[in-house]
Parts: sequence; C-alpha cells; structure tokens
Amino acid sequence: MGTAVGLYFSFRLKMREDSLRELTRVLQEMSLLIRHRALPVSDLFTEMSRYEFITKVGSACDFRDGWAKAADGLDELHESERAIVRSVGMALGTSDVQGQISMLEVNARLLSQHGDEAHEEYRVKGKMYRSIGILAGLFMAILII
Repeated sequence: MGTAVGLYFSFRLKMREDSLRELTRVLQEMSLLIRHRALPVSDLFTEMSRYEFITKVGSACDFRDGWAKAADGLDELHESERAIVRSVGMALGTSDVQGQISMLEVNARLLSQHGDEAHEEYRVKGKMYRSIGILAGLFMAILII
C-alpha cells in the first residue's frame, strides 16, 4: 500500500509536468497558425484537435465556456497555472492578429517556466515519493511479520 501511495504522488507530479508541456505546445502552435495562416478561432480548434486539451474544450457554441471548463478540469495543475490557461481562453479572439500572437507567446513562456519548475520538482520529489513508498511498504511488511 505504501508503494502505491508513493507511486501515486510521483505520478501526479509527472502528470503536471506533461500537462504544462502540452499546453505550452498548444499555445505555441496557435501562435504560429495565427501568424502564418491568420486562422480564426473556430478553425484553430479544428486544426489542433489532436491535442487532448483542445478535445476537452469541445465544440461548444461559446468556446470560452468550454475552455474555462477544460482549464478547471486540469486538477494536476496549481491554481495559478489554471488561471493562466483560463486567461488565454478569455483573451483568445478579442484582439487583432498581433495582439493574439503576443498574448499567446507571453502565456506560452509563462507555462514553459512552470513546466521547467514542474520538471525539477518531479526530478527531486518524484524519486523521494517512490523511495518513501517503498520504505513504507517494507515497514508495513515487517510489522505484519
């Protein structure tokens, strides 16, 4: 049981890192599609449907509601990280092409920084959680014997 708990906490750290990396790629690709193809928001979602987060947004009439719900569903992220994701959804489609590109690039950099922090946290704490889980499992086995 102790091993499972340690693995769970380690897995949560890895999920956070992976989610931040994917969201960074989503924003970077959106920026490129807007810059080079001037795609409207509806076409962006169609073009980027291979990303898990975009599929969670869905094809709601108001993509902002779907975006906010998808951002709130990212339980593995810290609240400040979910707030960044929500802010992108609220700002998307509200300014000219250059404004969109700037907003996406700034937020992609922020999420990338959080992703770097998440990677470091996983590197340090993930190993610790797994080790503590193993030790807790061994301790419980010794107690049972």
